[in-house]
Amino acid sequence: MNLIYNIDFELAGVIYVLLVYAALSIYYSNQSEVNKKFKFVVKCILAAEIMDIVTAITISYGSVIPLKLNIFANTVYFVLTFSLGYFFLRYVESYVNQSVSRIRSIRVNKICYILLLALLVLNMFAGFIFSFNEQGEYVHGSLYLLVYIVPFYYIVFTTVVLIKNQSFFKVKQKVSIGAYIIMCLLGPILQMLFFPDVLLSVFTPSIAILIILFSMETPDYQLLIKTLDELDDLRKNLQIEVKKQTKEAEERREKVERLSEQVILAFAKTIDAKDAYTNGHSERVADYSREIAKRMGMSKEEQQEIYCMGLLHDIGKIGIPNAIINKAGKLTDEEYMIIKKHPEIGAEILTTISELPDISIGAKYHHEKYDGTGYPDKIEGESIPFLARIIGIADAYDAMTSKRSYRDALPQQVVREEIKKGRGTQFDPKCADIMLKIIDEDVEYQMCDR
Repeated sequence: MNLIYNIDFELAGVIYVLLVYAALSIYYSNQSEVNKKFKFVVKCILAAEIMDIVTAITISYGSVIPLKLNIFANTVYFVLTFSLGYFFLRYVESYVNQSVSRIRSIRVNKICYILLLALLVLNMFAGFIFSFNEQGEYVHGSLYLLVYIVPFYYIVFTTVVLIKNQSFFKVKQKVSIGAYIIMCLLGPILQMLFFPDVLLSVFTPSIAILIILFSMETPDYQLLIKTLDELDDLRKNLQIEVKKQTKEAEERREKVERLSEQVILAFAKTIDAKDAYTNGHSERVADYSREIAKRMGMSKEEQQEIYCMGLLHDIGKIGIPNAIINKAGKLTDEEYMIIKKHPEIGAEILTTISELPDISIGAKYHHEKYDGTGYPDKIEGESIPFLARIIGIADAYDAMTSKRSYRDALPQQVVREEIKKGRGTQFDPKCADIMLKIIDEDVEYQMCDR
């Protein structure tokens, strides 16, 4: 004859837990993450108490209860009891959701939970945890202790988390959680040792949840938590909006830069169009200047700056009569003096661009020579702006390698010798050395075919 269990405590526990759950739902309407986890624990206790009653009935009357129903009811009960330990651990860990220990423990505990769940499901077919004989009597399997060891492990682990992370808990929270742990252990021990026919295993932790309820955050504090969460969401949305606006501003800036470069390029093409023999001259000078600047280790911003200077270095030729620019023969001294005015004309035009105060440097000084014999100011050496020295040698190279009205393009080797000869006199030695290296690398003379 099977033992008839006294289910009065568990029946009372069901009513009691329902009242606690109602209080949680009404009084704690603004729930923090911690309170949500605790509410889940309360649900689990309620379900476990109900299943405790169901399994008590199926075991008490096992001889008349279908075997499959008996096994299923007990399986669900065991799942709920060890789930209770797992979800209570998750509740305690929710207090320390930034700690490293929580991140590690979740994986381990989840694995234990899933493994035991799988074993209990398999047990319904294999019976290695528990089963029932033909008389409907309860029979322990070889792995029966697992259903006690795993919940006990969760209780121990909860205690470890509580001790290791004391700073995250208030005193009343430590007391209430400690009381719950003690009562979880006390219930099954009292039932096994002194009251084998009275159900206490789930009832005792249900008593302890009242203590925890009184130690939880107040509704006002929960409202504060909710407000802080809303502020955090607002901050995140603001960050997203700032990134969006920054990206749009960056795209507008790049668009303006592209437009500026296109306008400058259009100016360069207009300048070059005055001379039928120098089509593309300004673009090539700009490209050569940027390459020299790159090889000198200058920044991308500086490379772009000298590129724009190169494009506009001959803008002063706008003020030179076409008849002089396109003259087929040699210029007279008077015509040459007029041509020599284009650097100053260009500088005067470009100094009106206040947003690019240095843009006029290339136009004004690209005909100055390193030995001081150039024009318009006859300055020498380091006194010549460095960017103008770069543009000067790039301009000279393209002039020699381009066809003119009075001569054909010079051979690469001749150009190389001229630059080498002008090193330290017409050209800055450093710029000349780099230009010579570029020429030596251009073994197929491709630069002149551009």
